Amino acid sequence: MKRTRLTVTSSVLLAVLALAACSNSNAAGPSKYASSTGTSAPAASSSSGTGTSSSSAAGSPSADQCQSGNLTGGGSTFQAPMQQKWISEYISRCKNATINYSSIGSGAGIQQFSAGTVDFAGSDVLMKDDEQAAADKRCASPAIHLPITAGGVGIQYNLPGITTLRFSPDTLADIFQGKVTKWNDPEIAADNPGVSLPATAITVFYRSDASGTTGIFSSFMAAASKKWTLGTGKTLNWPSTAQGAKGSEGVSAGVAQTVGGITYAEQAYALQHKLPLALVKNAGGQYVALTSETVSKALQGATIQPRSAHDLSAKMNYLPTDPQAYPISSVSYVIVCSTYPSSVSKDTVNLLRSYLAYAVTGGQQFASTLGYAPLPTDLAQKVQASIDAIS
Repeated sequence: MKRTRLTVTSSVLLAVLALAACSNSNAAGPSKYASSTGTSAPAASSSSGTGTSSSSAAGSPSADQCQSGNLTGGGSTFQAPMQQKWISEYISRCKNATINYSSIGSGAGIQQFSAGTVDFAGSDVLMKDDEQAAADKRCASPAIHLPITAGGVGIQYNLPGITTLRFSPDTLADIFQGKVTKWNDPEIAADNPGVSLPATAITVFYRSDASGTTGIFSSFMAAASKKWTLGTGKTLNWPSTAQGAKGSEGVSAGVAQTVGGITYAEQAYALQHKLPLALVKNAGGQYVALTSETVSKALQGATIQPRSAHDLSAKMNYLPTDPQAYPISSVSYVIVCSTYPSSVSKDTVNLLRSYLAYAVTGGQQFASTLGYAPLPTDLAQKVQASIDAIS
């Protein structure tokens, strides 16, 4: 199996934008967009838009680069804020395009894709063998994973007056498995010398839906802590004392409303609810904050392990030793057909290629502002090539 190491440079964002500017004018997607400053926006459970104007700013795609038609996606809440922004930007510049993305969780997104309900799925984890088989059957061709954004799963908490906390993987294991139940427990205090911790009860919030974010978090925990006994996957058998909520929106809202609450969710949702994010100890022994830069450092340890032609499945390294690498980092994928069946219109396929091409080039400029990291330059180029091959 061919493995390709992802590389990240200090000028990832500039290089991605340069790729957009230098794209072949005959490429399927709108690769030339005017630079603009992204603004943080609350994540929505469903993002949609219809292009209504043919006017465009300098650098926006020409009429032959924009595509018309209807496109529907659904799945990952991890990537939902990015999808929301991309849809807004795309339909503001491309007339006669209608795009919808529902933030329903990776598991539900994969199910709907295999059922033919959506044209593409968003997922933070790779499909299991049975899911891959069902998706291949729907497509009548290999279904492929394409990284579309990258980010970290943050440890969000609600302790008024305490804006900085640190956790080792073992401490997180004991908290999320219900073994540490008070914020002033000696195990938490050992990670946080000098911090005055309250005797407040800890309330753990977990994803009740089939969640790729849970998959990322549990994969890190299984790799980093021998105390972790819940296994890995999109759903886990959580302690009865923990509270379930649907979507990253739901768990972050639960923590925001509960003093003593803690959860795992993407940085975008912490920004939305004004929740602090803890530093997490990596395999190099450093407590690292979640930022665009520390996610990019972590991605240097990932490798591409394709399942089929044009597939870009990645194996993440949850034990980075780089002192600046945030360990709970991952890419998030769109799942598409390599060749769509005749039941999907050519207009939809053309719009899919156009929209994804924008997302992986000009759309990457919004990553840092929204709490994500732009894709590494070499990976973005591979994704663009796979998008161009979709038929």
